[in-house]
Amino acid sequence: MMFETDRLEARHFVDEDLEDFAALCADPAVMRFVGDGTTLDRSEVAGWIQVCKEKYLKRGYGTSAVFERDSGEFVGYCGVIRAPGQDFDELIYVFHQRFWGKGYATEMGRAMLAYVFELSHLEFISATIDAGNEESKRVACKIGMAERPFPDDDVSYWTIDRPDD
Repeated sequence: MMFETDRLEARHFVDEDLEDFAALCADPAVMRFVGDGTTLDRSEVAGWIQVCKEKYLKRGYGTSAVFERDSGEFVGYCGVIRAPGQDFDELIYVFHQRFWGKGYATEMGRAMLAYVFELSHLEFISATIDAGNEESKRVACKIGMAERPFPDDDVSYWTIDRPDD
């Protein structure tokens, strides 16, 4: 386990998470605002887990599995990544629909930012949010991120600076 919050725990993905992770990424409602908005098949998710393992070795963080502490249920994922073609690191999170509306994104987002700032030398962490994803914009605001100008009208761009020590 990497860290825990009052209700959640985060840990690195392992091969045994494939079924849970693939089920999450196969849900069109969940994936609506992720990447190009399409679902991922099992082989794509298996590849993602391998990339996660490489990132853990190189950076100490990446996309992490999130579980409810009380039930042990797989909630989804959260992490800080650098997407191909980007020159900034960004916070990402995606949870199963049954966990929406419980404040989990805010709780895990805050904890993940603190964890990555502690492990890294990053001066800031960003979030790119689909312009129509009002829920994620609210989460970004709640965790202390500020909206910034971005050249793509379809994307809302948010950042948070490294806290002063």
